[in-house]
Amino acid sequence: MHPFVDAADALAGRKPKARGVGSDNTVWWLADAEGEGDEVLHFADGWDTWERFTLPREAADFDYVQPLPGDEVLLVNARCRYLSEKQHERNAHVYSPEGTLLRELTLGDGIADVQTTSDGQVWVSYFDEGVIGNRGWGGNGSRSPIGSDGLVRFDALGQRLPGEQVPVDIVDCYALNVASEQETWFYSYTDFPLVRMRPGQRSTVWQSPVRGAHAIAVSDTHVLFGGGYDDACQLQLFTLYDRGHQRLGPVARIVLTDETGRAWQPSWLKGRGPWLHGAEGTRHFRVPMEQLLAQAAAT
Repeated sequence: MHPFVDAADALAGRKPKARGVGSDNTVWWLADAEGEGDEVLHFADGWDTWERFTLPREAADFDYVQPLPGDEVLLVNARCRYLSEKQHERNAHVYSPEGTLLRELTLGDGIADVQTTSDGQVWVSYFDEGVIGNRGWGGNGSRSPIGSDGLVRFDALGQRLPGEQVPVDIVDCYALNVASEQETWFYSYTDFPLVRMRPGQRSTVWQSPVRGAHAIAVSDTHVLFGGGYDDACQLQLFTLYDRGHQRLGPVARIVLTDETGRAWQPSWLKGRGPWLHGAEGTRHFRVPMEQLLAQAAAT
């Protein structure tokens, strides 16, 4: 796998604070600007340079970056403090392409991931503190954590949207993949089921033999698990229907190498539909499921 993009020049020695992938598989990074306002970087197919804008100096720290319709950008901090029944920290900010703050939202505490759709849905998954409660959330009905279900869908204004009930108990949502406006997948602790949710349809649940993965890439026929308790970089490919039955069947362990033949050691992995994205240092790679399936079949 050749890098999709190397951000070394764009970062100019700075460190990325957050990484994200849009619904169109474009790359979004948030870079530390060393005493000045942090900078949002955006890269897409066919571009020679990064699109970028600077945040105001007083902007909060953020852990997640995602695009919204109208060229807006959503930045989210994983932590959110409960202040009172009518007041909570606003841990999500929406900016214009010029870096102007447009609005502030409250998406709850203990956020594990944020992924948006092209029509402005905001899917938020939560780790255990966001589900059970911390930072003032939990303890009584009025303080029920926003993320108590483990996975919540909002609109671009931060209003919770109605939808299908999460079909399993989530203590910690380890991996999220918002494949499209009509399909969302997740993988969660404690039993690590793989779940597909579609509006108006019954959710599909697979029991998974993989423990501790932190990314999933999916197609109609296969799932790729990225990471695990034993190896944070391992990639395991399974078929969703093994011998005609709805169960995960092992296909292959995948090792991705760079242009020099060295195995990629990504510190960050993310699945978006059938695409697996990864980052190692300043280099970002992405690979489609169809390429992995073709390579697995050839070997």
